[in-house]
Amino acid sequence: MPDVGALLPYYWRTISTMDFSIGWTMGLTHIISLLGLITSIALFFLAMLIIRARPKAAENRFMCILLLAESWRVLAQWYNLIPLGPEFIPIIQYYRVGWYFCGILCIMLYISTIAFYPTKRTKFMNKDSIKNNLWWVLPAISAILLASMITANGGLQDTIGGTMHVDCSQDMVFDADGNHPATLTYSPGMEETTGTCTKELSPYVFFVPEAGSGLSTLLLITPVFSATIAMFMMRSAWKLSKSEGREDDANEARSLFIGFTGKATIKGMAVISIIATTVMFGRFNLADMTSIENVDQLVIYFYCLYAFLFSILLTGMFEGFMFTYAILKNDILGIDEKLRQAFSTTIFAGFGGILLIAATETMESYIPGGGLVGGLIIGAPLIVLRKPIFSAINSFSTMLMPEAFTKAELSYIEAYEIAMEDRIITEEQRKFLKLQAKTLGLDQERIEYIESWYNSNLENEEE
Repeated sequence: MPDVGALLPYYWRTISTMDFSIGWTMGLTHIISLLGLITSIALFFLAMLIIRARPKAAENRFMCILLLAESWRVLAQWYNLIPLGPEFIPIIQYYRVGWYFCGILCIMLYISTIAFYPTKRTKFMNKDSIKNNLWWVLPAISAILLASMITANGGLQDTIGGTMHVDCSQDMVFDADGNHPATLTYSPGMEETTGTCTKELSPYVFFVPEAGSGLSTLLLITPVFSATIAMFMMRSAWKLSKSEGREDDANEARSLFIGFTGKATIKGMAVISIIATTVMFGRFNLADMTSIENVDQLVIYFYCLYAFLFSILLTGMFEGFMFTYAILKNDILGIDEKLRQAFSTTIFAGFGGILLIAATETMESYIPGGGLVGGLIIGAPLIVLRKPIFSAINSFSTMLMPEAFTKAELSYIEAYEIAMEDRIITEEQRKFLKLQAKTLGLDQERIEYIESWYNSNLENEEE
């Protein structure tokens, strides 16, 4: 591992000295790397939750594969989480092969979701012979397609591009201007460039992935178009299921529609930045950052890069919550409540963090050392207004993921509704309700929540 000193001071220095105007964004890279790891673990957990609920159900297997693919894709910057050495380049290359494999897989998975919620024109997809095998057939097709692309482009290097390692670690001797030639290590066959370490920013170490053929860039932007197609198909399936009185299917299709809408909207804005960069500079290639001398152009590259990386994290987590809610809301006790709580916490922490970074960066650009002031300007109101902000976010999450109860919980609600007819629970009625809860397999915590929810709705109706 390259020597950059103690890790915590290293991270603090890179984060506290971020400056887009000179292209110094290592701190933001570290933040995204950490958030990517956390998001990946969360998506993996949700995937396991889905498959354990109904291991043999085709829909659960399909959605488990989709979330596992997304959990791999959100790890886009894992290799910059800690200062690794150039010996990790082969490992990163293998990871990138998996990343493009998951990209191809997600393109097909999004559109194939219609097999479980068919429209009038796609009812052929609902055949058991099709939907029961999608979870393994689509990964097989993705592997074949990627292998064909690699063969057609003359190898792995020309298909996905190489990886460059930039080493500006400790023990460097700087010249009178405070510069030192950077140590650069490349994947075999990668076009070489030069770089410079600066005394005020060193030490630091990071990897830069190179774009391969135009096909690799196409794979970056195609998922958003397939998500858009899936969004419209889910909307049609939602309306059809609702008109035919299939409420459970309608609610599930609605949740998937919201998930794909978030994907298409957020990722779409990032894709626009990629297209704009490609138009301006000929291609979207992060390795170009080492050779761009025009600072304004470099800043554009960085904005496009981080918009794209943040979009992967945001849409991955949003999909995970909405798809898990769609599949499990009628299977696992209280899953909707837990998902709403996790979603609200994620939104608060995520946007709060983005606002803090934006305020710190803005104040730093106007006032030397003013990053702390910017942090206080945003951080203090977030702490003081925490409860009303959480309340607003909770209302939004409830709109996205309405209250859902399992069949056992609905049975208890019916019994509780009868007992509450005169607004009083007698001792005998409470004994009956406890027996009913025991028969239905409901624990005390869930009973209290259900009764509280019912009483709250009752008070709202009376008002």
